[in-house]
Amino acid sequence: MPLSPLSGDVDPDGADCVACGRCCHHGPRTVHLLESDEARLGDELLAQYTVLEKRPPYFRFVKNEGARCGALDCTTPGKYPCAIYARRPDDCRIVEPGSPACLEARRLGHLGSSVKFEREKGERA
Repeated sequence: MPLSPLSGDVDPDGADCVACGRCCHHGPRTVHLLESDEARLGDELLAQYTVLEKRPPYFRFVKNEGARCGALDCTTPGKYPCAIYARRPDDCRIVEPGSPACLEARRLGHLGSSVKFEREKGERA
């Protein structure tokens, strides 16, 4: 379930990210993993937090039962830390404080469908 929208300025250093968590509220199959993400997570975290599609091309996604990322820790009211933050996938790394994806998530209360996970032309991994 989406959170209520959030207004106000975003801390450019991300100090309010854990109190926000809107970018981690999204539908299933939103955060996909690349080979580099899989290597960074390792076998134990892959088994715990991801799912591999059973049909070609066998994409791997962070688990999500429908409303929020499976790695989002919602055990403390008003706090939304990521259980895999240090090893999070590149899809998550591009949602930086104040980025278009961040601002849309704050405005909607969840990560919107208009957000594209694409690298800028000419950008290298």
